[in-house]
Amino acid sequence: MTTIQPLEYPQSEEATKQAIETLLEDWDSHFSSLQKGGLPERFDAIVRDGFYPYYFSQNRKILYIGREALGLEGCNYLEVLAHSYRTGKRVGEKHLNASFFHARMLHIAYGILNREPDWDEIPWASEIGDTFGMPGGVSFAFMNLSKVSNESGNWASDWNLINRACSASQTHRNFPKEEIEMLAPDLIIAMNIADKLGPVLGKLEDFFRTDDAEGYVVTLGERQTLLINTWHFSAFGKRHVEHFYGPICEILNHWDNHRASEANTS
Repeated sequence: MTTIQPLEYPQSEEATKQAIETLLEDWDSHFSSLQKGGLPERFDAIVRDGFYPYYFSQNRKILYIGREALGLEGCNYLEVLAHSYRTGKRVGEKHLNASFFHARMLHIAYGILNREPDWDEIPWASEIGDTFGMPGGVSFAFMNLSKVSNESGNWASDWNLINRACSASQTHRNFPKEEIEMLAPDLIIAMNIADKLGPVLGKLEDFFRTDDAEGYVVTLGERQTLLINTWHFSAFGKRHVEHFYGPICEILNHWDNHRASEANTS
C-alpha cells in the first residue's frame, strides 16, 4: 500500500494553511449538524483541499475550481494528487501525461507562470510534477465546489450530489466563498461551472469572451479578480491549445492590458 506523506509548507504559509484547515473542520461539523435533515452519511467524510506548498510564492496565484472528487471519500485531495504528480506519475489507471484533467492543469499553470510559451515548449506534466509544490516549482490552489466524493465508480459528474452539497455548503454560512477569499487568487479558472459560482460569489460581471471560454470579473473582499470559465478539463474531443490554453491566455492578456490601462489613468 502506497504511503501518502503530508505536504511540507514554508513557514510563511502556515497561518493561511491553518486557517483553511479550521474552515474545513467547521465545514465538516456543519455537514454533520445537517445529517438529521436527511443528508447522506458520506457527508460526514468531506474531501479536504486548498492550496499546494509555495502557492503564495508564485508570480500569479492560480486557483482551479473543479466539481467533485472521485473515489476520495474522507481523503486530503492535495496530498493524494501531489504524490501522483511528484512520484506516482499515475492518476487512477492512467499515466499522469495521459490524464487530461491533471495534465492540463499542470501544463496551463506552467504556461501562465512562465510568460505563456508555445504549448510544445511546455514540459511534460510528469516533468513539471517532479518539482511541483517545491521551491522554484509550479504550484497552484485547487478546490472542488462539492466537498463530497463521488463514490459511484462512474466518471460522470453526479449533479444531484453536487447540487445537494453546494446547497448545504451555503446554508447559514457561505463556506465556498470563505475558502476562495482565504486563497486570495489572482486568477480563478473554473471547470464549466459558472452557473454554480454565481450564487457563491455574487455577481459575475462579463469581461471578455471567446468561443471556448468566458472571462468574468468577481469581487473578493475589496479586490477584483478575473474568473475564466472553460470547458471541463477532462472533456472529450477538445484540443489542448484551441479549446483551453489559447482562450485562457487570450482572456488573461486582455485582463492584464485592462489593468495596466487602469493603472496608467489613475
